[in-house]
Parts: sequence; structure tokens; C-alpha cells
Amino acid sequence: MRNLRATGRPPGPMAIRSLLPTHPPDKVRAILRGLPTATGYRVTVKALRYRTAPHLQAFTFWDHPEILIQVPEPFRPFREVVDLGALGAPLVLFRTRREVIRFLYLHELCHWWLYLTHGWGAAAEIACDRYAYANYRRRGIVRPPAIRTPWERAA
Repeated sequence: MRNLRATGRPPGPMAIRSLLPTHPPDKVRAILRGLPTATGYRVTVKALRYRTAPHLQAFTFWDHPEILIQVPEPFRPFREVVDLGALGAPLVLFRTRREVIRFLYLHELCHWWLYLTHGWGAAAEIACDRYAYANYRRRGIVRPPAIRTPWERAA
């Protein structure tokens, strides 16, 4: 919103950088199409060199606005426990790099959203896992997180 007021026009597309040879920036942009945009942040996708088994790993940096998504390489389908709090902790199968990129982006986008709307982006791991889990395989448009603090009323 700040960019809109400063320039009088909406911000441009989200900057995407990819260091993953199998996924140039255009392919990553296509994977993220339909998902909410982390305006003002750069999304970087790179390989995660793991020692024993593939796993999920991503970060949101607040001091230099960037969402870093790391895709396990060499890639093979893997399962990861996703903590959904009272809803359980399913062992989720990630079959493709696309699924990993979408899940991690949505998880980190939730942190970004909570940071902007509530000032607590580094917390809420379970809320962000729930949001990503509910939406990473969804086709079409995905709405931004609708997470509220206990004292906020639903609109």
C-alpha cells in the first residue's frame, strides 16, 4: 500500500530469482501464479544440499526483504511431518519440486502477511503450516491468510 501512495500506481510484479538449474525465474513465476504476491519482497529459489534425506527449508528475511525457498537436490519424492496443531500432524508426501516451492512459498508468505498485518511474522508456525497445507495443491486463485488475533472480530 505504501508504494501505491508514493507513486500513484500499484507496485510491479514480484521479483523472482532462481539459482535452481531446473527452474528458471519464468518457470518459478508460473508455479506461483494464482498465489498471493509478497509485494516488495524478492523470492529466491535455490538448491538445498541435504546430508541424509530431503526436507523442507525456507526463510523470510526482514532486514533485506527476501523470501528464500530451498528445494532438496537431488530431488526425490519425500514425506515431511507438517504440524497443524489441534488438527494433527500428517506425514505429507511432496512428489515434485513444484509442490515444495508452492508449500514453502505459502508458508513464508503467511509469515510476511502476519508481519505486515500484526507485527508478529516470526511466530505462528502452526498457523502458517495450516495455511500452506490447505492451499499448496489448490488450483486457481488462492486468497491471502485470514488469520486474526483473538481480540479481533471477524468482518
